[in-house]
Amino acid sequence: MADNTVEYNQKSQDNAVDEDEALILVAREDVEAFGRLYDKYYKSIFRYIYHRTLDHALTEDLTSNTFFAAFRHIGRYRWNRIPFNAWLYRIATNEIRMHLRKQRQLSSMDLDPASAGENVMVEEDYAALHQAILKLKPIYQAVITLRFFEDKTISEISRITGKKEGTVKSQLHRGLEKLRHALERKGILSSEEGEING
Repeated sequence: MADNTVEYNQKSQDNAVDEDEALILVAREDVEAFGRLYDKYYKSIFRYIYHRTLDHALTEDLTSNTFFAAFRHIGRYRWNRIPFNAWLYRIATNEIRMHLRKQRQLSSMDLDPASAGENVMVEEDYAALHQAILKLKPIYQAVITLRFFEDKTISEISRITGKKEGTVKSQLHRGLEKLRHALERKGILSSEEGEING
C-alpha cells in the first residue's frame, strides 16, 4: 500500500513538472501561458512573502515584483537546475532581501486589539514571534519561514536556497537557537520551555 502511495505521489509530481515544462516553453512566447503559471503558484508565493513581512500591501507588491521578474527572465530558466516553483521562491527571497536592504528600519506591526476580540493574545504572540524572526539574518528568516510556515522539506529548502541539505539543517538549527534566545529575552518563552522544545 505504501509503495502504491509513493508511486502515485511520484507520478503526480512528474505530471506537474511535465505541465510546468510545457507551459514554460510556451510562456516564452505567449503571455497567456505565463498567466497559467501565475495562477498556479500565486497563492504559495504570496503566503511565503506574507509570512516574511506580515504586511498585506507590501506582500502584494513583492509578489507582483516576483512574478514580473520571473516573466522577464523566463528565457533564462533551465530545468536541469531547479524546479520552477523553487525558482519562484528564490526570486521571492531576493525581492524580500532587496526590500529589507532599502528599508533599514523595520516597521512595527499595526494590530488593532479592539477588533481582534478573543484572538488578541494569539495575535500578540504571533506578532512578537514575527518581530523576533525579522531580527534574524535573512538566511535564518528564509529557512525558518520555509520550514515552519510553508511546510517545506529540507530537500525542498535546499533547492530553493541553492544550499546543500547539511547547510540548510545547520542554518535551521542556528536560526532556531537564535530565535529561542530572542524569545527568552522578551519573556515570551521561558528557559525551561526552550530546553524542552530546543
